Amino acid sequence: MTKNAHDKIRRRKRWIAVICAVAFFIVAVLGVLQLGCVYTKNTWDYWQPAYAKRDIAGLLDKETLSDEEYELLYRQTGLTKLAIEDMRFDDSGKAQILKIQDCFFANYTVKSRLFTLFTYMDEINGRTQLCRLKDGDIIVSASTRVSWWRYGHASLVINGELGTIAESVTMGTVSRTDTASCFNDMANFIVLRPKVDEVLKEGICDYVEKEMLGIPYRLTTGIFTKKYQEELKSSQCAHFVWYAYKKFGIDLDSTGGAVVKPQDIALSNQVEVVQVYGFDLDKLWS
Repeated sequence: MTKNAHDKIRRRKRWIAVICAVAFFIVAVLGVLQLGCVYTKNTWDYWQPAYAKRDIAGLLDKETLSDEEYELLYRQTGLTKLAIEDMRFDDSGKAQILKIQDCFFANYTVKSRLFTLFTYMDEINGRTQLCRLKDGDIIVSASTRVSWWRYGHASLVINGELGTIAESVTMGTVSRTDTASCFNDMANFIVLRPKVDEVLKEGICDYVEKEMLGIPYRLTTGIFTKKYQEELKSSQCAHFVWYAYKKFGIDLDSTGGAVVKPQDIALSNQVEVVQVYGFDLDKLWS
């Protein structure tokens, strides 16, 4: 065999070795990502109340409520004083509170739905109820996970009366409007109300509807691009909500990091909790 033939064989073997190494690396990475999906599913507890359901109808008819009674209603419904006072003074609101209590104590099971590569949504086998929403409210959930990372999701309510939200959802899509009812089958959610003047919230919602729809989704917004962009070029779910308020001088990011996450907004001292479902009522998203 000639020297050239030997060289060709050696080069071929090297290429085969390189291809095998790359293939092994890709398979290993995919395996780790899938292992992360299994891990996050099996190490997360869907919170449900471990105490008895009580009759709260009488409380809703009282003219005034004490702090202890608001606390009881919170433990029975996940609704804070903000939500209770929005809803308990008319028959439809009272009925909605009682329906929320039924859902709060319902024994749902959780299933995981794959909706994009290595990304799952934890959903219940039923439907919950949201409180009465107001313009500018924020809904966050820890139900979304990407492999090892339980990132969550966030949306901004731009029309509370109609239940219209604006959100940035996933790779390959642009920001869009949807209905808040999309949270009704998520395994958990928190409704938040920023401590901001109602007139300012109206301005924020109007801006979002006119200027922030159709923005491409990019998970790395804040890492490879500026976190705050004068002209928004890309976003992701929590960044979308954060940007809407930041544009008007309100910073809802509790950590101030390069990447804003739904949890960062949930822990901000500039928001108040309105409703909790599927989270420990004492720990919330801590």
